[in-house]
Amino acid sequence: MKASAGEAKAKAARAQTPAQAERGCWTRAVSEVGRDGEDLRAKAEAPELQSPRRGWVMPLPDLRPWTSLLLVDAALLWLLQGPLGTLLPQGLPGLWLEGTVRLGGLWGLLKLTGLLGFVGTLLPPLCLATPLTVSLRALVAGASSVPPARVASAAWSWLLVGYGAAGLSWSLWAVLSPPGAQETEAQDKNKVLMWRLLKLSRPDLPFVIAAIFFLALAVLGETLIPHYTGRVIDILGGDFDPHAFASAIFFMCLFSFVSSLSAGCRGGCFTYTMSRINLRIREQLFSSLLRQDLGFFQETKTGELNSRLSSDTTLMSNWLPFNANVLLRSLVKVVGLYGFMLSISPRLTFLSLLDMPFIIAAEKVYNARHQAVLREIQDAVARAGQMVREAVGGLQTVRSFGAEEHEVCRYKEALEQWRQLCWRRDQEQALYLLLKRVLHLGVQVLMLSCGLQQMLAGELTQGSLLSFMINQESVRSDVHTLVFICGDMLSKVGAAEKVFSYLDRQPNLPSPGTLAPTTLQGVVKFQDVSFAYPSRPDRPVLKGLTFTLRPGEVTALVGPNGSGKSTVAALLQNLYQPTRGQVLLDGKPISQYEHCYLHSQVVSVGQEPVLFSGSVKSNITYGLQSCEDDKVMAAARAAHADDFIQEMKHGIYTDVGEKGSQLAVGQKQRLAIARALVRDPRVLILDEATSALDVQCEQVVSTVRGTGDSGAWEGARWEDQPVQKWAEGGQRTH
Repeated sequence: MKASAGEAKAKAARAQTPAQAERGCWTRAVSEVGRDGEDLRAKAEAPELQSPRRGWVMPLPDLRPWTSLLLVDAALLWLLQGPLGTLLPQGLPGLWLEGTVRLGGLWGLLKLTGLLGFVGTLLPPLCLATPLTVSLRALVAGASSVPPARVASAAWSWLLVGYGAAGLSWSLWAVLSPPGAQETEAQDKNKVLMWRLLKLSRPDLPFVIAAIFFLALAVLGETLIPHYTGRVIDILGGDFDPHAFASAIFFMCLFSFVSSLSAGCRGGCFTYTMSRINLRIREQLFSSLLRQDLGFFQETKTGELNSRLSSDTTLMSNWLPFNANVLLRSLVKVVGLYGFMLSISPRLTFLSLLDMPFIIAAEKVYNARHQAVLREIQDAVARAGQMVREAVGGLQTVRSFGAEEHEVCRYKEALEQWRQLCWRRDQEQALYLLLKRVLHLGVQVLMLSCGLQQMLAGELTQGSLLSFMINQESVRSDVHTLVFICGDMLSKVGAAEKVFSYLDRQPNLPSPGTLAPTTLQGVVKFQDVSFAYPSRPDRPVLKGLTFTLRPGEVTALVGPNGSGKSTVAALLQNLYQPTRGQVLLDGKPISQYEHCYLHSQVVSVGQEPVLFSGSVKSNITYGLQSCEDDKVMAAARAAHADDFIQEMKHGIYTDVGEKGSQLAVGQKQRLAIARALVRDPRVLILDEATSALDVQCEQVVSTVRGTGDSGAWEGARWEDQPVQKWAEGGQRTH
């Protein structure tokens, strides 16, 4: 029976057509891979979604917006050709008014039907391409109007101009627009970040106002200089008037001096504001990072934090001063220069605006793509910096394992990713600059042609044309700067997003306690404590741990590596919170004690002591407000560190180097023990703190474990040692 059933299936398979067989394979694959197998199988077998050749799922495009666009546009053109068209004026004003009516009608009707969507971006070129083309021909030819008088009553060729422009716009947008560029969620987020940056800069408002005042003076001088340059050309080209010539030269020099002086003061105010904002952001970010729980630092790489603290904060601090400087300067210049240009020649002024819509559209697309690639570049730089810090910080390990080439290869791969992103950024920038240059040259050719016609007609002088061209070049640069600065503001906001996320992050720690009793016995109790690290919540380290530490005792916590000895020490220092149970100090939860008080009474010395660049004294008294030299040396003698300290050139004021690089490992551990003893703690934790001390330094251990003649440093002392060391040393445990 099984064989016959298999033969029947084989015959049925051979009887299938290739398309049916391929469709069956696709259906089986969907049923095996998809989560909702039945739904996907039904979609795969639906006849309307099957390709006649291959059987792939081919979703049909939604044609309703396009059909609605054609029908509504046809109805509007019929109305404009009939009764509504008689109400419109003749000539170019009527043509522009007709395009505006079409634009408003199409947008409103499609909006009401809910079919606007992406079609809305095509309405401006569709409705205004023909009026713009006709106006351009009128400007070049010098005529007041050019047929057609109406698009609705014109030949089909004029109607196709609008649809051709809309199709070209759709093609360019589909190719150049990055994924998600139209998402309003990202735009709303950027607006919120921009407002936060403005609020962050509020303390520097007086300096910004002073900078704006000097900016206005500088722009006024720059705006008037081309005017007097044209005056000089006209005086030299006509009847020479020495008095008028000297007056023009004097005002040129005066406005140049005022502009230069004001520009310097403006730059100084903005630079000072920039440094103040940078300092404030770095202080706030560093303070926020130091308040985070240790789980945050286990999940976040040090290189990334360093990059945010150095590079991203600089971008943020430059945001308001730089953008305000460039934005206001360009805006004031554009308004003033266009006023002068209109007074010289309105026709040439209109021609100078022809490339602006295209530049703005290209700038919008370029900025969206540039912002995305800039974020990727920042992440790549952070990854490469992390690799450098890891390799340099662990250079001894790298060299001992002969892994130099491996680290070089890793760094090369990171740099290659960064190079590819930079190459992509540079390619897009080059294409954008090429487009701007071509449009600018085309507009300049049209302006010179029209300017020559006006000079021949006696409407312009040589000086006026020269002054106009100088102003046009300046205003073109300022308009492009205005468009660019909008995208640059978004890129700076993108850099601020991660910094603000760190500033807003709340540490996974309880509210700080307030207990600070004058006397502390030092009784420690772990009561049914369970714990798992935040980065590995599914791997518990401690389960139901209960024990008590009493004053005057030395308790050794013995166990193999990874058994949780250091975890217990971290819980006792309130560095982590138990997932269950409590850690009590004198019967009170350890989280209820004030932070600085707790760490002055419960002190730990680790196996790998951390020293900071600075003097021996600054490392021993680290975290203390003030400490006399005698107390520092007393702690050093108790830790048997006074011998090598006295041999140093400057004693306790000798610099130990970065991370204590000038000291041996045993010397660093002695300084760490002295740093703990100088605080007179009630609970002292030695987390394998004597692993690097030689046999002759056993007095260090006995000093710490015992109670001195004066009774100093008494309390609960807890030794954390590996099993083998305790077995060999035969140390007493409680």
